[in-house]
Amino acid sequence: MSPMAALGTAGGAMAVVVVAGVANPHAYASGDDRETRGAEVLHELVPSPDGPGCAAAVGVRGSVVREAGRGKADLTTGRAITSKTVFDMASNSKQFTADAVLLLAGRHQLALNEPLSDYLDNPPAWARDVTPGDLMRHTSGIPDHQELLEAKGIELTDPAGQEEAIAAILDSQPQASPGEGFSCSNSHYVLLAHVVERVTGKPFPTFIQQEFFSPLDLRMVLSPAVDVPGKAKSYDEKDGSCTPDSSPWKRYGDGSVPTAPGALVRWAGHYGTGRIGGTELLAGVTDGAVSVGDALRPRGIEQGRYGAGILPLPDAANRLLGIWTK
Repeated sequence: MSPMAALGTAGGAMAVVVVAGVANPHAYASGDDRETRGAEVLHELVPSPDGPGCAAAVGVRGSVVREAGRGKADLTTGRAITSKTVFDMASNSKQFTADAVLLLAGRHQLALNEPLSDYLDNPPAWARDVTPGDLMRHTSGIPDHQELLEAKGIELTDPAGQEEAIAAILDSQPQASPGEGFSCSNSHYVLLAHVVERVTGKPFPTFIQQEFFSPLDLRMVLSPAVDVPGKAKSYDEKDGSCTPDSSPWKRYGDGSVPTAPGALVRWAGHYGTGRIGGTELLAGVTDGAVSVGDALRPRGIEQGRYGAGILPLPDAANRLLGIWTK
């Protein structure tokens, strides 16, 4: 039922997942020129096998049918990227935070329309008007914690964790009224991770490991600012020169899940099976999606909507195309 593709790049993480009907899923595993075309795409994305590169996976009904990689995972050692290379998913990790909140909502342990102040000690006044639903769909108006921390003199190269990020967020003021419009802010998902911890009494990394990664036997772990085995180095390219690009920041909820593209494809398959959270979980991801305006026009998407860690896009057949983005 679901052909899916996931792509990871060594310069930062990116993933694409497609959920749609397919008449002959076996065609994605063999036949015609798909393998050749797939190789051509990798060559277009990574012209030189000696620079930072990417890995890709294609899946059908949650099963990986093709994996490939090109380029170097580590320019210093020359380690090559393979289909098993792990990449930092960056903001693609937000889907796990959103699903954790939806899972708890489905269990009636929280409500998406409750005040955020219910989950905070000494909350600011504005937290009474913001809800987990606002946070999940980026409509609270809260500024991004990176800007807030940098305003306090904390740079990306300085150590900073969840406590510092939350303190900076709660000390700020919203830039717009809740529900006024879409504005992507990492602060939203840092706060949602805190909400999950407050409701469950468990560290957020432990909760998603127990509820998502372990039950689905996925090679995933939430590990901010930690080099997991097999992980590709991130690089910043400028004027043809690549320099390592990493940060010791240890906040989570908005990122910090490293994985290989094949594991991401298998994760996407659970939406079709309902194994985690039932079919209501996918409904929660897409229901109430808000317009992102023209924010995605540079990517060729004229009318995007943001649900809960995913952008649901109806195609001509009214099927669901979901794109997870940075």
